[in-house]
Amino acid sequence: MTEKTPDQIRRETVPVKHSGLIYGFLSGLLGMLVWFGGWGWLHLEQVKRYPEYAGCAIQSKLGSLSLFGTKPKLGMSAAELRYQVLRFGNEDHKFDAQILRRGWYPKSEKSPVPWVYYNGAVKAIYSDDPAMVFKWPVTLTLFTFLTGLIWGLVADYRYRSSIIAGLPFDGSIVATVDEYNKEAKGDGMRYAVKPWKDR
Repeated sequence: MTEKTPDQIRRETVPVKHSGLIYGFLSGLLGMLVWFGGWGWLHLEQVKRYPEYAGCAIQSKLGSLSLFGTKPKLGMSAAELRYQVLRFGNEDHKFDAQILRRGWYPKSEKSPVPWVYYNGAVKAIYSDDPAMVFKWPVTLTLFTFLTGLIWGLVADYRYRSSIIAGLPFDGSIVATVDEYNKEAKGDGMRYAVKPWKDR
């Protein structure tokens, strides 16, 4: 059996480090905190209405499906109307007729038309469908995660390369007595071993 060269021994005994995974995980958490938190702080109204918006979108999509294809539309359902108003708004009053038909106004009003005109001019909140609302926070979080992962992998590669190249690294070393005394400057403990008296 051939003896291994010092270079082979160094390659086989290099300590394994997982800096890439650790840096990537921490960067992902930091990215979620920064990007999603920042986006939510800047879009409080969107965050507050998102559950209703996503629920209405799902109901409107499911309501138009059947086992035998798409159902023929007999008018806009309540879920579809809420989805359209939340996404596109009603400042141009194009949904007034549907709101009147659905009865979304106080019953105490003598005539619902003025109420719908003044209270139904809802501003558009979302510009994307529910699946794409968080596209920028997700994209920036993924970018932060990949940056941390690559940074950790590069650090692991440099660490492994430095050890394989024979450079000193942290850990125990074998030293002669003179080398130890020179490094420790003679400080330390000394034990005197004496023979047993009963032997």
